[in-house]
Formats: sequence, structure tokens, C-alpha cells
Amino acid sequence: MNPTSQPRSRFDRYARITALFALLSAGPVQYVRSQNASSAGLISIRLEQKNGDETKTVPQNTVFHSGDILRFRLTSRITGYLYVVDKGTTGQTTTLFPVSTGTGSQNRIEPDQTMVVPAIGDGWFEVSGPSGFDTIYLLVSSSAILIPPAAVPETQETPQNTLPPNLLPRCNDEIFKARGECVDSSAGAAPLPPDAPLPRELVPFAKSASRDIILTDDGDGVAVKPAPSAKLPFIYTFRLAHLQ
Repeated sequence: MNPTSQPRSRFDRYARITALFALLSAGPVQYVRSQNASSAGLISIRLEQKNGDETKTVPQNTVFHSGDILRFRLTSRITGYLYVVDKGTTGQTTTLFPVSTGTGSQNRIEPDQTMVVPAIGDGWFEVSGPSGFDTIYLLVSSSAILIPPAAVPETQETPQNTLPPNLLPRCNDEIFKARGECVDSSAGAAPLPPDAPLPRELVPFAKSASRDIILTDDGDGVAVKPAPSAKLPFIYTFRLAHLQ
């Protein structure tokens, strides 16, 4: 995904090396306090699409195309800290929230607070890269932790498609025939399987973070609620489907 302030840009090699060095040199990651997460919910997620001057909420399982302009709108139901890391279809990972400067560098969240992701400018990004699924990892913690913030992308990279064909988005034929919309039922918010690998930035929380979530429809989006026994820190995913 590319922030639309520089529509065709990608993180250059220097930015990636800098972020990795920051992670390795930051010292031991702070242990995160457990917190009961049995509230009405944690985060509600809406996916918005921009077309000219029009902005609309779109189904989360929509299959998008390169050049589509999107953003996530998240509303918190609890007090804590939010971290969002994207693994694109090139295999590259990017921290979308927090970022290094501006209001997006402050990632403490409060009940009923709404934020846009990526936390650069007004949050819009351009869909790019090979066909497949971007996997967005969302971590909610009760205390601040050490994850390198995103830098502002500067140069373009040539993506390499590393996904096998069976992992490409597929339209649901029945919905397409009925409504003319291409949707893939495997896209959107989803639990993170217990044995699923995590991006390097989130590996320290692979064992401690709860992965049990309950998804409910809240009208225009999806509300993410914890399982009854879940405690913070808490992690789940959003799969963004797109074709070139």
C-alpha cells in the first residue's frame, strides 16, 4: 500500500535498514501488563474508499484493484495502545501506526476515539503491488511497547510476486452475478491462527498476545470483541484482497 501523498512510492532500502537497526538496538522489549478485555468490544473497523470527491464505506471483503484509494477508520472502545503492521504482497512489512512524526506518532487510544490508518496525512493509501492479500496485523496493548514507527516512503520499488496462484483473491460467483461486486469471503478482519507466523516487529508478542476474537457486524463495519477469557495484549488481522 502507498500513502497518496506520494502515490507510487515505496520504502527505500535505507529506511528499511534504519527501522531494523532501531528494532535491534532498542534494548529489551517492555513486558506488557495483562488487562481484562471483557468490555463490549475493542476496536471497530471500517474500510473507506475514495473516488474523486466522494468517500464511502465499502465491504471489507471487497476485492480491490491497483490504483484504488482506501483507508481504514478505527474506533476504539477501550483505553490502551494501538500498533498496526502491514505485510504486503511483496513480503515487505511496514509499520502503519504509529508513524515517526505528527499526530500519528501518538498511539495511545481512548474510548470512542476515532483514528485513520495509515497515520500519515488523512490516511489515504493507493492499492499497489502484486495480486494477493496484504495482511494487516493489529496489536492492542494496555501499555506502550517498542515497535519502530514508520518512516515516510521516498522511493519506488519493483514488487516481486511471491504468492502461489491458489492464494490469489477469487470472486464469489453468486454475489458477482447478483450484485456485480467482486468479493472474497476470506478477506477482511479475522482471528490470527495460533501457529501463524508474525512479522519481525511483532515476534516478541507471539506467545503472550491473545488471538481469540469475536467478530460482529456493527452496521457499516465490523466490531472486534474479545473471547470471554481474553486479556490484553491482543492481536488479530485484516486481509486486504487486491488484483493488479
